[in-house]
Amino acid sequence: MKIKQELLRYISPSTPADARLAVARREAAGAPGEIDPSDEVTVLFVLGFDKDNQISGAAKKSLADYPAQELLSALEDRLDPLVIRKILELRPEDEAVHIMAALNPGIDDETLKSLAETGPEEVVAALSEDSAILAEKPFIAEALLKNPHASRTLAAALEDAKAKAAPAAVKKEEPDKLLKDLVDDKRARADEQNIFKLITQLSMGQKLKLALGGNKSARDLLVKDSNKIISTAVLKNPRITEEEIQKVAQSKGTNDDMLRQISRNKEWMKSYSIRMGMLGNPKTPLTISLKLLDSVYEKDLHTVSKSKSIPATLASAARRRLESKGKKS
Repeated sequence: MKIKQELLRYISPSTPADARLAVARREAAGAPGEIDPSDEVTVLFVLGFDKDNQISGAAKKSLADYPAQELLSALEDRLDPLVIRKILELRPEDEAVHIMAALNPGIDDETLKSLAETGPEEVVAALSEDSAILAEKPFIAEALLKNPHASRTLAAALEDAKAKAAPAAVKKEEPDKLLKDLVDDKRARADEQNIFKLITQLSMGQKLKLALGGNKSARDLLVKDSNKIISTAVLKNPRITEEEIQKVAQSKGTNDDMLRQISRNKEWMKSYSIRMGMLGNPKTPLTISLKLLDSVYEKDLHTVSKSKSIPATLASAARRRLESKGKKS
């Protein structure tokens, strides 16, 4: 694999072992943050093969424990195919990582094919809408057709695309300055009108990247995106806050897929406010709402039992629980 010249001082055998160990442990002067995430994960990957077992062990641990947000930032930049494979190996259940890896320009064909066949719905959607990559790599369409997330409509569209074999489309250039503003929380907040204008110009893949790594300004808009795949991807953003999740849970505009995803997150569901938001949302699937009745205070059961904005079945179930509590007391 090719290594940037400026990174050799971190990994060269001629570099003192204690210095390499500090880098492997992310304890070097100014680290973490001394180098860009994309460079750091590359360095940690290489140090994982260091002849010094202490160094290699520390590097492997640091890469395995690498912070989620920084890892997504690393996947924004072109990475060596071997590094991408290692990241996927370490995060087999992390859908956000799978999405970013599939969209990384450094990914090799074999790994891309595997992700196209087995990746989450977002990977299928992003790749199926990228006419340039479908034309350049015809095997992707065939791989996507094997993915269980590929709908019949998508299958028909891919078959049609294969038949036409359209030439690669010219991709739009990303407006770098504003996109950086929408990823970095420390940068000036871009105004909503400019954000909306930018987002309408982005491809599916670019929107997904922004949903997964964008700051609050980007998340606030993308979580309302009409495309369920984009809005749901925002929930996988490592920087999303409990307050934002609460707003999503309460919003009548939230789709049921997002509410299901929230209900599957044990940490979010520890929040009473989020549970109450889910319970008061008429779009929350009934099977989820009924279970939530067992975890709310009696005064809130009264509120639910009298609510006219939720399904009648749920309100009736709340009344039955209140009656049951009354009999026991």
